[in-house]
Amino acid sequence: MPNTLTTLTLDQRVRTSVDAPAGWEGAFSAPAGTLGTIVQLGKFGAYAVRLDGDPDEMPSQYEADELEPAE
Repeated sequence: MPNTLTTLTLDQRVRTSVDAPAGWEGAFSAPAGTLGTIVQLGKFGAYAVRLDGDPDEMPSQYEADELEPAE
């Protein structure tokens, strides 16, 4: 279920609710349900999330309704 009511915070563990396809050939891709950590709070509800398993550790951008707190 997407996060619509909970405020997410810096360094919080989260789970994605959407697929994150690779942005270019050879780049990391992650299915919905991937765990990560919020590393930056963006403007207008966007969050930079470092996904678990990403060898480059490049943050991916997600909207608030694409994340939920990890249990």
